[in-house]
Amino acid sequence: MERNVSFRKVCGGVLDATFEELCDRPLGANDYLHLTQFFHTIIIRDVPRIDLAKMISQARRFITLIDALYDNRTRVMITADVPIKELFFVSKEKSGGISDEHRMLMDDLKIGEDDLTANIFTGDEEIFAFDRTLSRLSEMQRQDYWEKEK
Repeated sequence: MERNVSFRKVCGGVLDATFEELCDRPLGANDYLHLTQFFHTIIIRDVPRIDLAKMISQARRFITLIDALYDNRTRVMITADVPIKELFFVSKEKSGGISDEHRMLMDDLKIGEDDLTANIFTGDEEIFAFDRTLSRLSEMQRQDYWEKEK
C-alpha cells in the first residue's frame, strides 16, 4: 500500500515488535504478508487481554496477523498478559454507548439500536475467528512447525 512501516527492533530475519506496533496502527493483510517476506521469526511482545467490546479493530488486526504468519509458516513468539486461551473475551460492561464505527455501520445498514444483538455487534464472528487463531497459535508452538523451512 506504499506505506513506510518501520519497527524499533529488527535483527536479520527476526522482528521484535510490540502488540501496539503491529495492531494499534492501521495495518492490513497486505502489510502483514509483506512482513513474512522479510522475517522468518516474529516476536510479539505485550499482547494484552483483548476485549472485543473495546478493542475490535486491534482484535481483527491480530487475527489477520496470525493468519498471515501461519499461512506463510513464519515462526512466532508471544509474550502476553494472560495465557493464550484467555487472550480473547467480550466484556459485559457498557463502554459508554455505541462506538462511532458501529453507529456509521448502523446508519449504512439502516438499522436501529433494537438490532444491536446482530452478529456484527456481538462479536460472534470475531469469536469464531479467534478460536481459529487460538488453534493456529497452538499448532505454531509444536516442534514440527518450528523445524520446517518456510
